[in-house]
Amino acid sequence: MGAPLDENRDSGRIRDADGQQAAIRWQAEHFPQVAVSLGLRDSDFLPLTDAWRHDGTMVECLLDYQNRFAAGMDDRVRGAHLISFYSHHLSIAAAAVYLRTGLIPDLRPDRLAMRFEPFVQDGLVSSETGPSDARRLHFRFGRSLHRHDRASLLHDVFVEGFMPVIGVLQARTSLSPVAQWRLVADGIAGAFLEVGAALDEEERAMTAALAIINRTGSPFFSEAARYTKISAVCKGVPTERNFRLRGGCCLYYRTEGGDFCDVCVLLDGQTQKDRLRAHVERTGGL
Repeated sequence: MGAPLDENRDSGRIRDADGQQAAIRWQAEHFPQVAVSLGLRDSDFLPLTDAWRHDGTMVECLLDYQNRFAAGMDDRVRGAHLISFYSHHLSIAAAAVYLRTGLIPDLRPDRLAMRFEPFVQDGLVSSETGPSDARRLHFRFGRSLHRHDRASLLHDVFVEGFMPVIGVLQARTSLSPVAQWRLVADGIAGAFLEVGAALDEEERAMTAALAIINRTGSPFFSEAARYTKISAVCKGVPTERNFRLRGGCCLYYRTEGGDFCDVCVLLDGQTQKDRLRAHVERTGGL
């Protein structure tokens, strides 16, 4: 006779899958620029170990795609934009599942698969809803992971999942690992804040992100990476908004016509606050 079925384990897996599916549907509605699906890999998806290969075509495709965001990029600038692009999109996918369900998707490079696909929204190909060359990352999650210290586990799978990415981009673009890890931490912090805002739970989301990136000894750690609350008056109404402050630099200022972003780590603290306050006043707090 075979081993008896572990009904509790099987039912737990079903509950996890149901929870992930519900979170993925919510994420697709609020952040359609990132795609996620569940299940076994198929021929359309590449495991991260294959997608992020030194001699693979995926890396060149993703690097070339960064040219649509600015003119005059060299390899290091494209590398900085790519690690920012990739980390933000993967973090949106992971944060939606984590903050909605408490489940931790398996982000390890031999378990996570991906593809880079045309961006389709509301049944229309991207050319009908935006730039014709718009594309998005589509991640394929497997089973969720479990550990008593969930923040520690999520930190560990993020680190493991980004190691091959950072290694390949260092070899291909000469962008240092330290610079890349800081940009990944920025991507995680920014994505968690965005997902938290969509859930109307910004404080919980920021606390969760800081528990991941503000760990002494972690490659994510940077004293500059944090959140700040900006107060302003918009049309006579006091308004507050949370922002993520960067620990790394995307090098946008080195592109043709580029400038420092409002939260650039190269700006002093007062300049950051002044720029962010002006942004809040200009946009009415949105």
